[in-house]
Amino acid sequence: MSKARAAWDALDAPWQAALDEAWASWRIGSLGIGSVIVDDRDGRIVARGRNRIVDRRTEPGVLAATVIAHAEMNALAVLPVGPVESLTLYTTLEPCLMCASTIVLVRIPRVRFAAPDHLFHGLETVLREHPFAVDRMPVREGPLRGPIATFAQLLPLTVISFWTPDGDGTRVYRDAIPTYMQIADDLNRSGTLADVAAAGGAAVDALAATWSQLERVDEPR
Repeated sequence: MSKARAAWDALDAPWQAALDEAWASWRIGSLGIGSVIVDDRDGRIVARGRNRIVDRRTEPGVLAATVIAHAEMNALAVLPVGPVESLTLYTTLEPCLMCASTIVLVRIPRVRFAAPDHLFHGLETVLREHPFAVDRMPVREGPLRGPIATFAQLLPLTVISFWTPDGDGTRVYRDAIPTYMQIADDLNRSGTLADVAAAGGAAVDALAATWSQLERVDEPR
């Protein structure tokens, strides 16, 4: 068994599902971020979402073809109305300003993220200081460690570096995590992920195809 497959099989089911959603997002040209919401009482996934900013609008109630079509927003959009005390939101990238604020509004009590988002570093501190949010802030767990966390971070970075190489956000990432951005650029040039997608490969196949590069990244970020 390959290292990538062994690492994938060792993941909890919610992380596998979130990464599957992230890969589905990447394959259609969106940002490559996925999210699921789990009821901790029985481990059941009660909502799924992925970044769909360039996807077509085909499903009622799902955000698509808009800049607000983020993974967490789509998971929250299809979450049934009801008690949230037992829920945990998993996401492959740390929630942005919009998603973090919506999580606070909905009162999701726990958030787990696979990779940090340096564009929104310090956001939690700002939200926590607001009187409305102080008793609504979720318990946060993350990031994950190792190649799978790197994979979760690289999926959106490859899209960002491809579509907006000189954008404001891209410059933040190049300054904060230049090694990751270099790998993202290398993956775009080599077409490794694109080849996996063209062959109909799953998230675990994309993970395996990039594993040697993921292992070379020095932590922490």
